[in-house]
Amino acid sequence: MVRTKGTRLFIFIFLAIPVIHLMVFSYIPIISNIYLSFTNYNGVNPPKWVGLRNYERLFTDPQYIKLFKNCLWYMLVAIPQLLFAFILAIFVNGRFKGINFFKGVLIIPYLLNGVIISTIFIIFFNNSGTLNSILRAIGLGRLAQQWLHNLRLVNPSIASISIWRYYGLNFLMFFGGLQAIPTELYEAAAIDGCTKLQEIRYISIPSILNILFINVLLSISGSIQVFEIPYIMMNGANGTATPVIQIQQSAFYENRVGFAAALSIVVFIIVVIAVSLQRIFDKRGSIYQ
Repeated sequence: MVRTKGTRLFIFIFLAIPVIHLMVFSYIPIISNIYLSFTNYNGVNPPKWVGLRNYERLFTDPQYIKLFKNCLWYMLVAIPQLLFAFILAIFVNGRFKGINFFKGVLIIPYLLNGVIISTIFIIFFNNSGTLNSILRAIGLGRLAQQWLHNLRLVNPSIASISIWRYYGLNFLMFFGGLQAIPTELYEAAAIDGCTKLQEIRYISIPSILNILFINVLLSISGSIQVFEIPYIMMNGANGTATPVIQIQQSAFYENRVGFAAALSIVVFIIVVIAVSLQRIFDKRGSIYQ
């Protein structure tokens, strides 16, 4: 096939547009951000080179180390979140009437806007809200309190929202993996006299191990990038600030753009490592191969 000069020019322009877009809106900002992380740029005056001072402060100041400690709460809630999703997937694994409607209902929390979710749980954790009302109704009124104003409980309280918000997504991933397991394996296990628990232990869990690992890595990546829920509910107050919230506050309210850039680079590296591990593990084999 002979291409004319006009055809080659059209192909070049067609490919150049996304490449230029990628360079202008992705690569150049990343490179600029890396440079600014080594400066004391305040957003107004010309940036001055300070070397590793921003990173040194980030890894030595307890105030900023606490930001990453807050993220641990979001990692910890992933344990009951994944466990509940897996048990639910095991329970409904199979074919029964209304399964599609059931899956649709479970995924609704994941589809809700962060503002809506924040509003719901501000009411839920309020002194006269749903949680305290339930505690009083079952005779545990002594445990009722202002959950979002208790410095020891505010972070785990906000982090627990992730269980409700993301268990439906985890359920769908586990359910899809279980549905892909050949039924012959379960039939053979039943013939050999295996119990339901033995089938789960020796067939179900090994078959969806890759999906479990991917969900764990997604939880790690997501916990580092937490922003909307604690920011909308508390504005990062009462010790609820996360790295992403601090990036926003440092850059736009405190005029410490250089320090915010350094913090964003650290968050970026952690997320890239988590995503890379996820892709590497996913390529090594899965139940779909």
